[in-house]
Amino acid sequence: MDVTLDLASLHARAARRAVSAGKKTVGRNSRRLSSLRLVRLVIALSLAGLSLAGALTTGGCLLGPRAVTVTDDAGRVLTLDRAPERIVSMAPSNTEILFALGLGDRVVGVTTYCNYPPEAAAVEKVGDAYSPDYEKIVSLRPDLVVAVGTADSDLVKGLEGYGLKVLVLQAATVDQVASDILLVGKVCRADKAAEKLAAKLQQRLAAVKERLAAVSAAPRPTVFWCLDRGLWTVGPKSFVSDIIKLAGGQNIGDSLGMAYGQFSLETLLQTDPDVIIIPVLDQSVPAELAKLPGWSTLKAVREGRVYQIDPDIVSRPGPRVADAVEQVAALLHPDVFGGGSK
Repeated sequence: MDVTLDLASLHARAARRAVSAGKKTVGRNSRRLSSLRLVRLVIALSLAGLSLAGALTTGGCLLGPRAVTVTDDAGRVLTLDRAPERIVSMAPSNTEILFALGLGDRVVGVTTYCNYPPEAAAVEKVGDAYSPDYEKIVSLRPDLVVAVGTADSDLVKGLEGYGLKVLVLQAATVDQVASDILLVGKVCRADKAAEKLAAKLQQRLAAVKERLAAVSAAPRPTVFWCLDRGLWTVGPKSFVSDIIKLAGGQNIGDSLGMAYGQFSLETLLQTDPDVIIIPVLDQSVPAELAKLPGWSTLKAVREGRVYQIDPDIVSRPGPRVADAVEQVAALLHPDVFGGGSK
């Protein structure tokens, strides 16, 4: 059967068969009824905005919109024959993207760390990317798992081992977040919502860049992104370092040459950053840092430019990344953005 037949030709064929219906055998009547059923199918698909070719596979099974093939952030090729209806998210950032695209009703499983949007709290928990509950994941019968990592990571290999369809998102830059939003939109057949969300994200980032243009000639403030009491920080290949750069800062952790690393107290004192940002809301962390020898002599400490910030907003490569850039920019350039509160 030629599934590319248009609606008019099917109508004509059905009409010709209907005229001679009384002269046909039972077998021909059966074929005429099949043709009429085909006409009804095409009409229904037409009203739904679908084509018959896009609704059928080569085997003739009704699948909805035609198959989509994409390459994910791990370089893996993924093909889905239909829009996924049961999705498991293996990272908070992935969950935020799915809900922001209006796909929350399709999400059947999330990690224990997925706390935004609030609706995610009611979704079944499946462990996390480092300790996934494979039994629970499989029991949810997902037709798509949105994971993080690489093609060789334990999580991805483990999910593939159960025969699950896996889409890996691993944005290393802020720009890649917009690309990931479009990727999820394509896979889930939510292209319009994805295009709108990505465009809004890029507009907000462009607005920050425009406002920073007025101070571009001035030296960028140096920033130490303090992850914990042990002086671990982010390096040049990290997502957060890109946030610092877009917010008009210079990450002193770039000297590490890797995504994450540990500063010695001596190196920190020698570098003497203009601003220290602690992405931890626990008040005990800055209190413990204050006990370090020489901490009080740091420029950022003396000038009151040590800030705490919500880690969920600044560490997740998802739709709130524009919030992250805006908030960090306000801390680094309070004269431009009116921020700088501790």
